[in-house]
Amino acid sequence: MTSLLVQSCSATKESVDTPVPALDLYDGYFFRIIKKALRADQFQPGLDMIIISAEHGVVETDDKIGYYDRQMDTDRANELNDEVVGEIAEKVAGNEYDKVWVNLGADYLPAVDGIEAAVDIPVHYIEGCGIGMKGKRLKHLVSSGRPDPVHGD
Repeated sequence: MTSLLVQSCSATKESVDTPVPALDLYDGYFFRIIKKALRADQFQPGLDMIIISAEHGVVETDDKIGYYDRQMDTDRANELNDEVVGEIAEKVAGNEYDKVWVNLGADYLPAVDGIEAAVDIPVHYIEGCGIGMKGKRLKHLVSSGRPDPVHGD
Protein backbone atom coordinates (compact mmCIF):
# COMPACT_ATOMS: atom_id res chain seq x y z
CA MET A 1 0.00 0.00 0.00
CA THR A 2 1.25 3.47 -0.86
CA SER A 3 -0.47 6.60 0.34
CA LEU A 4 0.04 10.32 0.48
CA LEU A 5 -0.45 12.19 3.74
CA VAL A 6 -1.34 15.87 3.37
CA GLN A 7 -0.39 17.50 6.68
CA SER A 8 -0.87 21.11 7.74
CA CYS A 9 2.11 23.08 8.96
CA SER A 10 2.20 24.11 12.61
CA ALA A 11 2.40 27.40 14.44
CA THR A 12 5.07 25.89 16.69
CA LYS A 13 8.41 25.95 14.92
CA GLU A 14 12.03 25.50 15.83
CA SER A 15 13.89 28.80 16.05
CA VAL A 16 16.40 28.57 13.20
CA ASP A 17 18.73 31.12 11.64
CA THR A 18 19.13 29.37 8.30
CA PRO A 19 16.74 27.26 6.21
CA VAL A 20 16.31 23.65 7.36
CA PRO A 21 14.28 20.73 6.00
CA ALA A 22 10.59 21.45 6.58
CA LEU A 23 10.17 18.35 8.73
CA ASP A 24 12.87 19.70 11.07
CA LEU A 25 11.31 23.18 11.24
CA TYR A 26 7.82 22.24 12.42
CA ASP A 27 7.39 21.18 16.04
CA GLY A 28 3.64 21.07 16.66
CA TYR A 29 1.64 18.21 18.13
CA PHE A 30 1.13 16.28 14.88
CA PHE A 31 4.79 16.72 13.87
CA ARG A 32 5.90 15.30 17.20
CA ILE A 33 3.81 12.19 16.49
CA ILE A 34 5.32 11.88 13.00
CA LYS A 35 8.90 12.47 14.19
CA LYS A 36 8.53 9.98 17.04
CA ALA A 37 7.42 7.29 14.58
CA LEU A 38 10.39 8.13 12.33
CA ARG A 39 12.89 8.04 15.23
CA ALA A 40 11.51 4.68 16.39
CA ASP A 41 11.73 3.34 12.83
CA GLN A 42 7.97 2.72 12.98
CA PHE A 43 6.89 5.09 10.22
CA GLN A 44 4.78 3.20 7.71
CA PRO A 45 6.74 2.29 4.56
CA GLY A 46 4.99 3.58 1.47
CA LEU A 47 3.46 6.57 3.25
CA ASP A 48 4.70 9.80 1.69
CA MET A 49 3.96 13.19 3.18
CA ILE A 50 3.63 16.74 1.98
CA ILE A 51 2.99 19.80 4.12
CA ILE A 52 0.57 22.63 3.44
CA SER A 53 2.34 25.78 4.63
CA ALA A 54 0.56 29.07 5.22
CA GLU A 55 3.66 30.82 3.89
CA HIS A 56 4.91 28.51 1.13
CA GLY A 57 1.95 26.47 -0.10
CA VAL A 58 2.90 22.84 -0.77
CA VAL A 59 6.20 21.86 0.83
CA GLU A 60 8.02 18.55 0.62
CA THR A 61 9.40 17.30 3.95
CA ASP A 62 12.99 17.78 2.76
CA ASP A 63 12.47 21.24 1.20
CA LYS A 64 14.64 23.72 3.06
CA ILE A 65 12.69 26.63 4.48
CA GLY A 66 13.38 29.25 7.10
CA TYR A 67 11.39 30.36 10.10
CA TYR A 68 8.26 32.37 9.38
CA ASP A 69 5.28 33.60 11.34
CA ARG A 70 2.27 33.43 9.05
CA GLN A 71 -0.96 31.79 10.10
CA MET A 72 -3.43 30.16 7.79
CA ASP A 73 -6.82 31.78 7.43
CA THR A 74 -9.70 31.20 5.04
CA ASP A 75 -8.55 33.90 2.60
CA ARG A 76 -5.02 32.47 2.41
CA ALA A 77 -6.34 28.91 2.03
CA ASN A 78 -8.58 30.01 -0.82
CA GLU A 79 -5.65 31.84 -2.42
CA LEU A 80 -3.54 28.66 -2.25
CA ASN A 81 -6.30 26.33 -3.51
CA ASP A 82 -5.37 26.10 -7.21
CA GLU A 83 -1.69 25.60 -6.42
CA VAL A 84 -2.33 23.04 -3.66
CA VAL A 85 -4.89 20.96 -5.55
CA GLY A 86 -2.74 21.07 -8.69
CA GLU A 87 0.41 19.97 -6.90
CA ILE A 88 -1.37 17.17 -5.04
CA ALA A 89 -2.96 15.95 -8.29
CA GLU A 90 0.45 16.05 -10.00
CA LYS A 91 2.08 14.13 -7.15
CA VAL A 92 -0.69 11.52 -7.20
CA ALA A 93 -0.38 11.16 -11.00
CA GLY A 94 3.39 10.68 -10.73
CA ASN A 95 3.19 7.99 -8.05
CA GLU A 96 1.14 4.87 -7.57
CA TYR A 97 -0.73 5.93 -4.46
CA ASP A 98 -3.77 3.98 -3.31
CA LYS A 99 -5.16 6.76 -1.10
CA VAL A 100 -4.72 10.34 -0.03
CA TRP A 101 -4.99 11.06 3.69
CA VAL A 102 -5.74 14.65 4.70
CA ASN A 103 -4.92 15.92 8.19
CA LEU A 104 -5.84 19.59 8.12
CA GLY A 105 -7.58 21.95 10.49
CA ALA A 106 -10.67 23.89 9.48
CA ASP A 107 -8.67 26.93 8.34
CA TYR A 108 -6.69 24.77 5.91
CA LEU A 109 -9.56 22.81 4.35
CA PRO A 110 -10.39 25.43 1.67
CA ALA A 111 -6.86 24.87 0.32
CA VAL A 112 -7.83 21.32 -0.70
CA ASP A 113 -11.40 22.01 -1.78
CA GLY A 114 -12.00 20.03 -4.97
CA ILE A 115 -9.24 17.49 -4.39
CA GLU A 116 -11.61 14.54 -4.72
CA ALA A 117 -12.40 15.57 -8.32
CA ALA A 118 -8.72 16.18 -9.14
CA VAL A 119 -7.44 12.72 -8.24
CA ASP A 120 -8.65 9.28 -9.23
CA ILE A 121 -8.05 7.60 -5.88
CA PRO A 122 -9.94 7.76 -2.57
CA VAL A 123 -9.38 10.82 -0.37
CA HIS A 124 -9.87 10.29 3.37
CA TYR A 125 -9.85 12.88 6.12
CA ILE A 126 -8.39 12.28 9.56
CA GLU A 127 -11.17 13.48 11.81
CA GLY A 128 -11.94 13.46 15.46
CA CYS A 129 -13.45 15.29 18.38
CA GLY A 130 -10.47 17.45 19.25
CA ILE A 131 -6.77 17.34 18.60
CA GLY A 132 -6.21 14.32 20.86
CA MET A 133 -8.46 12.03 18.83
CA LYS A 134 -6.99 13.30 15.56
CA GLY A 135 -3.52 12.70 16.99
CA LYS A 136 -4.41 9.16 17.98
CA ARG A 137 -5.70 8.46 14.47
CA LEU A 138 -2.62 10.07 12.88
CA LYS A 139 -0.34 7.96 15.10
CA HIS A 140 -2.14 4.81 14.05
CA LEU A 141 -1.97 5.83 10.37
CA VAL A 142 1.75 6.60 10.35
CA SER A 143 2.60 3.43 12.25
CA SER A 144 0.21 0.97 10.58
CA GLY A 145 -0.77 2.54 7.27
CA ARG A 146 -4.41 2.93 8.25
CA PRO A 147 -6.18 5.11 10.79
CA ASP A 148 -7.48 4.04 14.15
CA PRO A 149 -10.12 1.34 13.57
CA VAL A 150 -12.67 3.52 15.37
CA HIS A 151 -12.51 5.77 12.29
CA GLY A 152 -14.02 3.02 10.17
CA ASP A 153 -11.72 3.24 7.14
